[in-house]
Amino acid sequence: MNKRVVLVVAVAVVLAAFAFAAGQKEGTSWPDPEKTITVVVPYSAGGGTDRVIRPLVEQMKKYTEANIVVSNISGAGSSMGTNEVLNLPADGYTLLAGGTHTVSATLQGLTEGYKMLEGIAGLNWDPFIIAVLKTRPWNSMKDLVEAAKKNPGTISLGNAGMGGATGVASVAINLAFGKVFNVTPFQGGKDLRANVLGGHADVGIFSQSEILANQDALRPLVILYEKHSALPGLKDVPTLKEAGFENLKVPGGSFRALSVRAGTPDAAKKKLAEIVGKAYNSPEYQSFMTDNGLLPPPQYYELEKLDAYFQELVAAFTPIMDEAGLLRE
Repeated sequence: MNKRVVLVVAVAVVLAAFAFAAGQKEGTSWPDPEKTITVVVPYSAGGGTDRVIRPLVEQMKKYTEANIVVSNISGAGSSMGTNEVLNLPADGYTLLAGGTHTVSATLQGLTEGYKMLEGIAGLNWDPFIIAVLKTRPWNSMKDLVEAAKKNPGTISLGNAGMGGATGVASVAINLAFGKVFNVTPFQGGKDLRANVLGGHADVGIFSQSEILANQDALRPLVILYEKHSALPGLKDVPTLKEAGFENLKVPGGSFRALSVRAGTPDAAKKKLAEIVGKAYNSPEYQSFMTDNGLLPPPQYYELEKLDAYFQELVAAFTPIMDEAGLLRE
């Protein structure tokens, strides 16, 4: 065998080895342990959504060799973070902490949102509570509404951003009472809390988890969810019906879920659903939900079932946002 033939054979062997290695890598089960899975929270760190997602991510890390990180991208009512996910490859390595805020932002035309997303797993509902500083003179929702009617536009009703469910709720409340409130959007739950606690906003629409850490300073007036809170200190907060506002139809809470960009391979979605499912059902995360008054959805939705549930949310939100003049879809 001459040197030329030996060289050709050697090159062929090397090429075959590279081809085999590439094939092995392609056939490796998802996810690649050398890659990072990023969960985008479309609100600032420390907000309600952020506090719900981070404990779940810590549990997710136990069920995959891949690194998992949380990235906070806030702005434009959750649409900036959502659009970041939609602009990245549909490969399963970027998830969105979506939910009712995604529905709201999409219906307002701020993002393509749920139209370009596919569900991984639904997580929980976090009921909304209207609260004020304890130094404020209003002891009930009735007191607050009467004061607002006497001096229209002087009482600020804060929310965590017009793209989210608290924004829709605040507008719906304002419309129901003849636009007597000064609806004031903030940059996420953390900014809302800071302004209400600092006395720069009169009233805020909060999630239960946000009320918990500030029970000494905040006076809850009414829970917008149809049921009482199960949390100590919040069990006696009246529902809208009990407060005398049975016909007031507003988003009662924030639903949170994990989704990926549409077109993500089925194998990646199924693996993600498996990882999230194990983390969600872990004793640690179940205890976290109980301790924070987070309520599971009607059933544990995954993949196509979560997509169908999102359509139910869209159908429920659309007439409210249309009446509020926010519908831009």
